[in-house]
Amino acid sequence: SGGPDYDVPLGRRDGLSFATRNATLQNLPAPFANATAILSSLATKNFDPTDVVALSGGHTIGISHCSSFTGRLYPTQDPTMDQTFAKNLKQVCPTANSSNTTVLDIRTPNKFDNKYYVDLMNRQGLFTSDQDLYTNSRTRGIVTSFAVNQTLFFEKFVAAMVKMSQLSVLTGMAGEIRANCSVRNANNNSLLASVVEEEARSEY
Repeated sequence: SGGPDYDVPLGRRDGLSFATRNATLQNLPAPFANATAILSSLATKNFDPTDVVALSGGHTIGISHCSSFTGRLYPTQDPTMDQTFAKNLKQVCPTANSSNTTVLDIRTPNKFDNKYYVDLMNRQGLFTSDQDLYTNSRTRGIVTSFAVNQTLFFEKFVAAMVKMSQLSVLTGMAGEIRANCSVRNANNNSLLASVVEEEARSEY
């Protein structure tokens, strides 16, 4: 989709169980959260404001259900939202409980670029958690810098993604190295571990 290529550290083990819905939501700021709440939440994961704004740039691609943002449209419109943008959203989501979807980035919805930040500067951020990054004084300058410099955004996005890939890493015998990334191992844990150890010894 046009985003940056980057290397991530190898060797991360997969967990033996999937995260519960509650655990996931506890670690993922809601779309109606403001910048202060998001900064506080992600600071507990050692992310600074630049990391937070860069990771939010992932919203340059993807879609959202109406339910994630209709609170900004009904019963009264969020004053930080551009009038024309709001009018168009109301056509997609004619009621507060509409089940339709729309794109996160109206400028280049299928391209990973810095136009998400241009959206914010034009008051066309879809979620409160998006638009408030431009409203908030701690993050406004970072949004502007990414809007005018895609290379800088890509650089900071990569740094934040690598940092995120190293959260809560499992060590020792915890977790497993999957033979197939999309499914848990059946009964081949010991076999796979010995193969990995053999490979590692052969490289020295």
